[in-house]
Amino acid sequence: MRRNQTFWIVTFTLLLISCKKDYPGDHHTPPPAPDPVRKVLLKDITIPHLPSPYYHFEYNSDSLPVKASFASGYTNYDILYSGNIISEMRNNIIVNHDTLRYIYDNSGKIALIKFINQSNVVYRHAFFTYSGNQVTEIEWDHKEGNAGFLIDRTMKFTYYADGNVKVITEHRPAVSGSPEYNSTLELSQYDDKVNVDDFSLIHDGIHDHLFLLQGFRLQRNNHRKEVFSAGPGNTAYVVDYTYTYKSDGTPLSKSGSLLFTAGADSGKRFGVSTAYSYY
Repeated sequence: MRRNQTFWIVTFTLLLISCKKDYPGDHHTPPPAPDPVRKVLLKDITIPHLPSPYYHFEYNSDSLPVKASFASGYTNYDILYSGNIISEMRNNIIVNHDTLRYIYDNSGKIALIKFINQSNVVYRHAFFTYSGNQVTEIEWDHKEGNAGFLIDRTMKFTYYADGNVKVITEHRPAVSGSPEYNSTLELSQYDDKVNVDDFSLIHDGIHDHLFLLQGFRLQRNNHRKEVFSAGPGNTAYVVDYTYTYKSDGTPLSKSGSLLFTAGADSGKRFGVSTAYSYY
């Protein structure tokens, strides 16, 4: 499945296209101060039929996350800081010791994340483009032999006036006989409560590293409707969610009824759910 619970219903083929980038230096200037928010100590996100907990977090005495794991330890990260901003996330499982190094521009916004293997070789990047303080595009590339770095994934974001993401479009170029991939996810009917899992909207599951957002938010609140389409003849669905909340407005559970509207499972409906726990 994909980035959030319903995203993981689609299996993606990694696609490549040649494109070279200019890489900014290793700036660690603190980003502009985000809007004041309560410190929410999310512990676990649990999704039925997926490795449990699906996401897990641990914190230091300043309420900053210092450990994060995905899919019951499929990846497990130590989170390092420069002051109170993330400088690195280091995967510490036996078979993978990759480092994700956060690079900031001169205005303090995160400009890119370098993916570095245990041999200290940079093999992947994630680039960030902004309009004001809102991220409008994230672009991933990877090292492909002598061809340099090739783009394999691009996500673009539009927003409602309240700062919640409205539409996420994703593009993966065609390569090696695999077709070009495009998808659109529209999120709507937001509540007025506290979102805790917007990072999952961009996480590509077992196909790529998890990274936590720094200095920007995709969602302040929780969407109650989403409509997904991967193009004519491919998977499409609509799902409506209901939530239960703690007294502080953070979600305890999310449940919904998903209806496939196109693709091999068109017309089928099933229930989806997510549970949240806190320290």
